[in-house]
Amino acid sequence: MTGPDDDGVPPARDAGVADGVPGAWEIREPRLGDPEPFALLHARVWRETYRGIMADEVVDALEPEQFRPLWEQVAAAYAQGRVADDGRGFLVALVGGEPAGFCMHGPAREEDAPVPHQVWSLNVAPEHQGSGLAQELLLRTLGERSAYLWVARGNHRAVRFYERQGFALDGAENLDGHDGVVELRMVRHPA
Repeated sequence: MTGPDDDGVPPARDAGVADGVPGAWEIREPRLGDPEPFALLHARVWRETYRGIMADEVVDALEPEQFRPLWEQVAAAYAQGRVADDGRGFLVALVGGEPAGFCMHGPAREEDAPVPHQVWSLNVAPEHQGSGLAQELLLRTLGERSAYLWVARGNHRAVRFYERQGFALDGAENLDGHDGVVELRMVRHPA
């Protein structure tokens, strides 16, 4: 995003504040050099976040190779200007030039979605959780618009974070296929 959209999403800025240091993080769209470092981050965040939520053998088997094709596809789409014009977007965050987080969002994936827009993924490295980076990624992704997302049952930290961002559990549950993990739906309606 480079400017205000009709949907109220604020423009992306290049630098933010991390650990109280202005300009310490960079938030931008994916680039061709991003697949390897962000596949590594993706695997690491999942291994650390889902330990105790997913079966140990599933978590232990998570490797960057599983996430690399997604990141290659996303980076290539941005480089070639062929990101679908359906409201989807991807933002990556770096702190000190190192991958620190990412957010992927777009149209609802379910036919019976409570609102038309979904946060597909918001992941921040554990060492940057609580720094405001996840909140900034979500703000730049959604602005104030309504959206929904799925969070793994047992991921209490994520539930509390999303509640502070105006999301609420709506009672819907989904078995996501990751070795019995149950996902809980959270929805944010406009104020």
